[in-house]
Amino acid sequence: MITAAVRSRADLLAYVPAAVTTTAAAMAGRSRMHLVSKLALAPTLAAGVAATRSTRTPGRTTTLLVALGGSLVGDWFMYRSDRAEGAISRQQMRLGASAFAVQQIGLIRTLLHDGARPRPVPSAAAAGVMGVLGLLDSDGGLPDPVLAGYGVLLGSMSALAMGEGGPPRDRRGVVLGGALFLLSDAAIIVGQQCASTPARRAVADGVILSTYTAALALLVHGLRDDV
Repeated sequence: MITAAVRSRADLLAYVPAAVTTTAAAMAGRSRMHLVSKLALAPTLAAGVAATRSTRTPGRTTTLLVALGGSLVGDWFMYRSDRAEGAISRQQMRLGASAFAVQQIGLIRTLLHDGARPRPVPSAAAAGVMGVLGLLDSDGGLPDPVLAGYGVLLGSMSALAMGEGGPPRDRRGVVLGGALFLLSDAAIIVGQQCASTPARRAVADGVILSTYTAALALLVHGLRDDV
């Protein structure tokens, strides 16, 4: 039984080092290493989903693989956004948000299929965080419609995931993954506003990437199997 459990999580043997590397490389300003390791994250989890496909329905496997495909494309455009400035950076961020929207839709679909429904406290927490971030990102003007749309999807996914902490499932990994995903995106916006020095930028990158990589693994592994 222990051997089977380890085998079913074998993708984490590659994922965890890649996650640590991409976080450390971003903090150290090693852009090429950061890019290579970050683009390995979603494919590594996808390989784990594919390798264990016999344990779930084909539809669930397809949904998770499409969601991870959105993660991969989103990671690429977010990397490009960080290396650009002004309107070009914003355009790349919108493309990344659009790809991450595919990821969030896949996660939401899986959560709803499992019977997850909005609960008052997680929903209020997610809505409050996304509302504050929307105000910060708009700089007093109208919110960007693409980023706002992604924010709605992210908030919805996080609310559903964080509501999974009680009966009948009590999936604590999913709960933590939803909360960390919300924290990671919050750190992106706060970092843009406050990370005015290289040291602060390094701290922001560390928070963003450590929470993002942990959230993605927790959610995918928590949602891989039918309940």
